[in-house]
Amino acid sequence: MDWETVELVSIPEDEEKVTPEPILAGLSADPSDLHDAFLSDLPHLAETQAAHANLLSMAGEGVDAHFAEIQSMQTAEIAIGNLGGFREGDALVLPLSGAIQDRVQLEIHSSGAGTTLRLNAEGRDGENLSRTFALPPGMELARAGWRGDQLVFDFVRD
Repeated sequence: MDWETVELVSIPEDEEKVTPEPILAGLSADPSDLHDAFLSDLPHLAETQAAHANLLSMAGEGVDAHFAEIQSMQTAEIAIGNLGGFREGDALVLPLSGAIQDRVQLEIHSSGAGTTLRLNAEGRDGENLSRTFALPPGMELARAGWRGDQLVFDFVRD
């Protein structure tokens, strides 16, 4: 895959903000997001998927292993929500107070299967965070940047 680096801009803290809300807020949540959240919180399912992927790789089934890996990728909302993030209108906000801002890198990859983001961050204590997540169909990244110690992802619909 060819990844392109996304420039992280500075977003003023006094910029108009929409009231924060949980990503999976009550009845306003999309059924597909609720389904993804349910599947992401099943530890035995993750174990089964890992065992299945291991079996396929041992058997030499590269195509099936790649398909299983793609299917297990979380959407942006689920991945950011699992990291303590929240929604602000069409934006997702990820608090990264312990990250070294110069060492946070966001990359994007677009293909016929959709758009994928890869976030790599290094913390002040030497900890590393790496997450890859897919954008929902019909969504594009408009901009990404820092607002204080929060990483803001602004999205637009096609």
